[in-house]
Amino acid sequence: MNATSVIISTKNRAQDVIRCLGSISIQTILPDEIIIVDSSDTVGLKSKLSAFRALNIKYVHSKPGLTLQRNVGIKASSGDVIIFLDDDVTLDKDYIKEIMYVFDNCPAQPIGGVTGQIVNEEREGKLIQRFLRFGSETFAALFFLFRYGDGKFQLSGFPAAIKSGSVNRITNAEFLYGCNMAFGREVISTFKFDENLHGYSWGEDDDIAYRVSRKHQNIYTPFARIVLNDLSPSTRGGRYAAMKMTIENHYYLFKKNLPQDFKHIVAFYWSVVGLFVREAIIMVIKQDDNGLRGLVSGMQKAVGWA
Repeated sequence: MNATSVIISTKNRAQDVIRCLGSISIQTILPDEIIIVDSSDTVGLKSKLSAFRALNIKYVHSKPGLTLQRNVGIKASSGDVIIFLDDDVTLDKDYIKEIMYVFDNCPAQPIGGVTGQIVNEEREGKLIQRFLRFGSETFAALFFLFRYGDGKFQLSGFPAAIKSGSVNRITNAEFLYGCNMAFGREVISTFKFDENLHGYSWGEDDDIAYRVSRKHQNIYTPFARIVLNDLSPSTRGGRYAAMKMTIENHYYLFKKNLPQDFKHIVAFYWSVVGLFVREAIIMVIKQDDNGLRGLVSGMQKAVGWA
């Protein structure tokens, strides 16, 4: 059986990490090691890890940055299969068992990445598509934005992610949820996470999943279930910063990963129009123009406008 490493990157969210570790401690198959890559302002989290003596936990303090921290975790790990978790998830007791089942039994070799099911998808969807209260799927599909679908990437670079409950079997996919994804050591050591992304690395899952899926087969399993809990606000910026980061990273990843032909360029800029329309509606409804201003600022920086 393959040895497993779990990597959790965190910053100033000790209670989230403790809750996540609690769900790992009751897994039907325990990981061989857990790497905590902490970029907190203090090392207070380290002292709290003694409560989980049954787990083989390695603590590493790092400079901040999700993708950088994940790469640090890869270097510190020794497992054949490396599972990346966000610090604010809790796992179904069979989560690791079901992830490893795919690696041990799937005929697609070598597997690229494996992702599981977010069982509270409705809440997770609201986080990603905060404003889309009315006709969200229609709007997202119209503008090639993040939406739910067959797990493939759209021409714009946004994924059509598999929605919780819509698939009841292990299936091929392209997109992997960043809060729960696993790779074989050889695959992730080859591709690594891009440390050039802005902010808290929005789109890092799009990037790694897209690149890996061009060479290998990614897999979605509905049997590896997690709950994505409420985000702690301590390390998140406001809407201005979030939208600025979104457009900058979206532009960067489009230029980096997708073909620069007519249909992809048209789809990309149409998705940009969709982002602006979305934020304009939010501005009218909520009297909040921070997101729209963030998009403008981010787009100016991304394409080098004066």
